[in-house]
Amino acid sequence: MLTLDKLKLYQRFDGDADGWARMRMDDDTGMTDDEWLLIDELRHGFALIAADRASPAFAAALEQRLRDVTPDEATRQVLRKL
Repeated sequence: MLTLDKLKLYQRFDGDADGWARMRMDDDTGMTDDEWLLIDELRHGFALIAADRASPAFAAALEQRLRDVTPDEATRQVLRKL
């Protein structure tokens, strides 16, 4: 589940997964590699929609996936703005 804390962590590293991986200590940040990649994937989908390069079906599927992986609208709004 993507939370506001995970999105803040993603923002702190400006989406740089390598930087995040290098800076991780043995501490559990609460973020998994799969979640990091999911944020990247969703951002890519939003970019395609914004560039008018996505079908209505793709946009609807992306919105459904977004609802499935976030707990609330506030989190979805932050993710859309990344």
